[in-house]
Amino acid sequence: MKTVGYCILFLFSTMMLSRCGKGGCNVISEVSFNTGINQAEHPGVYATNGYAYAPGGVRGLIVYNTGDGLVAYDRCSTVAPEKRNQVVVDGLLIVDEASGAKWLLRDGSPTHIAECSLRRYNVRKSGAVYYVSN
Repeated sequence: MKTVGYCILFLFSTMMLSRCGKGGCNVISEVSFNTGINQAEHPGVYATNGYAYAPGGVRGLIVYNTGDGLVAYDRCSTVAPEKRNQVVVDGLLIVDEASGAKWLLRDGSPTHIAECSLRRYNVRKSGAVYYVSN
């Protein structure tokens, strides 16, 4: 019975590590930060489908209002992350203009060229302010 458990664990681990090419999808460096998002400084993000750029992460943040809450992504592209290309919002997509890679703004998942999603950060609300942190 233990052998079956180890086999299942091994297969699951192998699948997770090989999902996004070499090295998996943890390609963006971890940095410690805590950024406040308030309506006075970022009014656009308080409307459904609105977004704002904010400081934090490796190359800055994109904070997006899904209608169900806010999500936040690092602006560092997951395509050749060592180049630290900064992504931009283009309609309902996020684009790395250097590589041509694209991701969905709603969930950060790749749609073109990129294999890995954008790095997503925690968002929590305290009073009228949202806080983004890792």
